[in-house]
Amino acid sequence: MSSKSINVVESVISPISYDQFFDEFFGQKPLVLTEENAARLKLAGENPRQQLLSDFKRYAPTLTSHSRSPKGPAPTPRAVDDADAFYALINEYFSGGYTIRIPEVTELSDALTRFTRSLEVQTQSEVGVVVFWSEAGAAAPIHYDDVDVIVVQLEGTKRWFISKDRPVYPNKWKFAGETPPQMKDYHTVDVKPGDLIYIPRGTAHTVQSTSESIHIAIGFVPVTIRDAINAALDHYSDLNKPVRMGLGSRADCLTANTDQRRVMEQIREHLSGLSDACKADDFIKAALSRRKTRMIRDLPKLPSGKAINSLDLNTRVRHHPLAICEITVTEQIVDFCQPGEQILIHLGARESVEFIANTDEFRVKDIPGGLEDAVKLALAQRFLQSGFLVLAD
Repeated sequence: MSSKSINVVESVISPISYDQFFDEFFGQKPLVLTEENAARLKLAGENPRQQLLSDFKRYAPTLTSHSRSPKGPAPTPRAVDDADAFYALINEYFSGGYTIRIPEVTELSDALTRFTRSLEVQTQSEVGVVVFWSEAGAAAPIHYDDVDVIVVQLEGTKRWFISKDRPVYPNKWKFAGETPPQMKDYHTVDVKPGDLIYIPRGTAHTVQSTSESIHIAIGFVPVTIRDAINAALDHYSDLNKPVRMGLGSRADCLTANTDQRRVMEQIREHLSGLSDACKADDFIKAALSRRKTRMIRDLPKLPSGKAINSLDLNTRVRHHPLAICEITVTEQIVDFCQPGEQILIHLGARESVEFIANTDEFRVKDIPGGLEDAVKLALAQRFLQSGFLVLAD
């Protein structure tokens, strides 16, 4: 899926190229695209406002909000009876000076879902999408995000104020008493529907609506060095039982402040062991593969298919548009991981499984590996039922 996912990402960030985005902008500096782009205009569907309101059962109870100058306490998110009642609730927030935030809207449109999955394939990190809906004049506090954000304006207009300082790359956790970011030198950017802004995590910014406005914020963090080291530690722990055992001689050693010398020695001993293990490239590759497997398994499950009674050797199948996988081969089994599911397959089918994973479209009879026809059919049927494959048009 890699080439397809690159094309999907590039269609949204056009006129700049995929490589230009990751070489020159990602994690380094903001990007503003105001050229007309059909893919961006349709990223959230033909009528995102209507789609959001019509899905009131899902979104109304999940609302959060923010305001630079609130007029009072924010309303309470709640279930509503219909789209009109949902819009009335939204206007309650507006009356208090609040912008509403609707989380978890990745499935707002097929195009948006394909774009987020393509980002997940390329960055090997989960992607989230949030809608911000505000009335004219609403403004956000100066802040920075702990994720990289791609913003696409859907309706109305907004004015963004984006710091010219280098991003600070914050960790996701917060500490009490942290000082809000300041902006002394900044860019001012006016956006209209279809415009895109990329803001690296840790870049201070604020925004003001110059009309009633709806935009989506697509947030993600690429694999960091910290993530890779954690993956190496996780793999080292899988291979070394002592690392999975309790610290110190008793479970309460940290609270009781006892056995401190043993605690320090254990930590140093296994950090040294991890460092030695990481001298082997194969160890690091295996650790990163296992991390990718866990990331994929934690993604929302693909829509399950049904058994195809008419399936035969000439049936053409293809990858589901959201298909992504990682294969781990052990001495006993082929571990095929896809979103929300892990499929264990006999080692003798390794060549066949790798073909299915790496071939976008094929006929059942094309599956290699010397399998009998009945086994080819059973294998194709299993991946159709899991949702990884669908019938080709």
